[in-house]
Amino acid sequence: VEFLYCDLASMKSIRQFVQQFRARNCPLHVLVNNAGVMLVPERKTEDGFEEHFGLNYLGHFLLTNLLLDTLKQSGTHSHNARIVTVSSATHYVGKLHLNDLQSRCSYSPHGAYAQSKLALVLFTYRLQHLLTANGSHVTANVVDPGVVNTELYKHVFWVVKVVKWMTAWLFFK
Repeated sequence: VEFLYCDLASMKSIRQFVQQFRARNCPLHVLVNNAGVMLVPERKTEDGFEEHFGLNYLGHFLLTNLLLDTLKQSGTHSHNARIVTVSSATHYVGKLHLNDLQSRCSYSPHGAYAQSKLALVLFTYRLQHLLTANGSHVTANVVDPGVVNTELYKHVFWVVKVVKWMTAWLFFK
């Protein structure tokens, strides 16, 4: 097992990671886009992007596109390479504000999070369409993991934390 560092909130870090990965000349059969932040206070990535959009969407978008050729070379007719992107059912309430992708006009943690997850879903659908049209041996899928007990919930209101805890206790003992 080897470790390569990649900060998805940094375009420079993503590019360095891809360069290091490519230098190893290894195949890439599965890419799981699963990093993210949820409902964080308004803040920016080192590149100046709103954090939800920058990390949750732009980071995965850049990483996926920079690794796409490697994935295409790794996939075969009998064994497709795969891109699995983790989103959220929150994308259903998301709205893409094309004139304000950075949420500068009015910041809402829920709105910024939902927009970033909607962007991921739309990107994955479009990517899969393009991969299929080009006969590529790569599949792109987007999934919702459901409610999971992680540190992602540290910025939600205490009432939501109680409901999450009660739901987990009742249904997932």
